[in-house]
Parts: sequence; structure tokens; C-alpha cells
Amino acid sequence: KFADKAKPQMKVDMDPLPTAEATYVEVYDCNMVDVVDPVPVKAVPEEEYKKKVQEIYPYAKEELVDFLNRCKLNNSEVMMC
Repeated sequence: KFADKAKPQMKVDMDPLPTAEATYVEVYDCNMVDVVDPVPVKAVPEEEYKKKVQEIYPYAKEELVDFLNRCKLNNSEVMMC
């Protein structure tokens, strides 16, 4: 049965892989992005900086409960880690 079939000729110096052609496709859709410059940072005077730090951090001898109550009265968000 297999002996009846003719064997194909061996191709020498031929590329066995078919050559694929590149195609160009038109743009279907384009996403636009709006880029905004960040807000410029302004300098804070040292006295104002120290005042803000005192509001944020507990005092040296302040109890934790007192600090949390002070933050609650100022409507400040407190995170503990």
C-alpha cells in the first residue's frame, strides 16, 4: 500500500517555511488623555510649619486619649501604626 505512493523530490537549498507578508492596518480607535501639570508647591514659613506640626503630633507629656480627643475636636483624621 505504501510502496505504491511516489516519494516527493527532496528540495535542496529551499526555505521550508512559507513567507508571510506584513500588512498595514488603519487606526480603528484612538484614546485621548488629558495631561495636567501638578499644582506648584509653595514655601511654608518656618513658624507656620512648626504650628502645623504641633497640631498633628501629640505633645511630649500628652496622654494618648487626650491627643485623640484633641484631634476629634479639630475634625482631624488620626491613624495609628
